[in-house]
Amino acid sequence: MNVGEVYRFNYLWDHEAERGEESGRKIRRVVFMMEIGGWRYLFPMSGNPPEPREDGVDRVFVIVPEMERRRIGLGHDTEKVTHLILDHYNKIAPDRLYDFESLTPVGSFSPRFLAQVGKAFKEARMEKRPIIGLSR
Repeated sequence: MNVGEVYRFNYLWDHEAERGEESGRKIRRVVFMMEIGGWRYLFPMSGNPPEPREDGVDRVFVIVPEMERRRIGLGHDTEKVTHLILDHYNKIAPDRLYDFESLTPVGSFSPRFLAQVGKAFKEARMEKRPIIGLSR
């Protein structure tokens, strides 16, 4: 796996985990953003904008540009919007890769777009915005 590659993965949201679920209900695209201490960090994409949290705090996300959508196999519908959510992630150990549909990426983001994503994530961390992660 390489940083910036996009995979199809059974992504688990915190509200699903709170109900005792162990695997995501829906296969969705995720981007592999970093590896720290052997953990791989995956950030999800959604066609819907993330709703504010209960306390009214806006979510952290970036809209994936059309060219980047093409790079990951989503570029055929120019009316559609894809949101890369940066305030929620799944981190997985290298020996627990069973929630991937395939270990072959469906595409990858450009270094330029990844730099923009990294900047948005770093700004959110500096602003102490809530970021939720699930270890799987």
